[in-house]
Amino acid sequence: MRFCVSSQVVRLAYIKGRVHGLNKPIERVLWCQIKLDEPLKPEPGQFVMLWIPGQGEIPLSISDYSVDEGILELVIAKVGKVTTYIHERLKEGDLVALRGPYGRGFSVVRESTCLIVAGGCGLAPFPFLVRKLLEARSSVDVILGFKTASEVFHVAKFVHLARRTFVATDDGSYGLKGTVVDVIKDVVDIKGYDIVYVCGKEKMMKAVVDLCREHNVRCEASLERYMKCGIGICGACVLDPLGLRVCRDGPVFSSTILALIEDFGQSWRDHCGRKIPIPES
Repeated sequence: MRFCVSSQVVRLAYIKGRVHGLNKPIERVLWCQIKLDEPLKPEPGQFVMLWIPGQGEIPLSISDYSVDEGILELVIAKVGKVTTYIHERLKEGDLVALRGPYGRGFSVVRESTCLIVAGGCGLAPFPFLVRKLLEARSSVDVILGFKTASEVFHVAKFVHLARRTFVATDDGSYGLKGTVVDVIKDVVDIKGYDIVYVCGKEKMMKAVVDLCREHNVRCEASLERYMKCGIGICGACVLDPLGLRVCRDGPVFSSTILALIEDFGQSWRDHCGRKIPIPES
């Protein structure tokens, strides 16, 4: 079934799949592979709505996708009812369903020098993006930031793919000491990149976007918001004052657009649509 909203064709039908692989790289994060019954045509930065029968539906970034094998990879942080159920009850062979892919993803630039900046679980959409950038003959450096050594995961995946991978922890217990913003300022030359991609906590992303604007470097950021429908109808993820919807007009936005969004780095909406401060954790 297909439904047209704002000149975009939206897939509402669910695709079935079975859990193909599960692994917990750290306690609060689950890496999940799903073998799909039908092929997807995702772009890096897009998301799917994963439905767990009897529990609910949640948006998740597409972390990676194998066209040949039909296997979708997701990174699932334990943050609420549905994700807690997934962490505690989901097992290999279980049947799941999803719809999508939805949203606007990252720009895959050709023959360019790219920097990826990720904080914690914000690394989720980037393995797929790195692969696509390499296919486009671009070079990729990666900065991964975590609070402490016990929260570090997926580093080997990026080391294998990227030209250079920098890892930083706030307390210096793993890799460089400091934040991803510190690494940008002190270790890499941001002016040497054609484009910067960033995902993670929103205040961190705003700091990165502001640095890119200061040095006239193109930047794209993937935003997180509470989503109910995922297709632009409910308005739960709307951004003021432009009225853009994260699920339809994003989740990836350029720094040019973000400069016009007063909510960026400041507020989002709860399940009732009320504005609340951006959560710190």
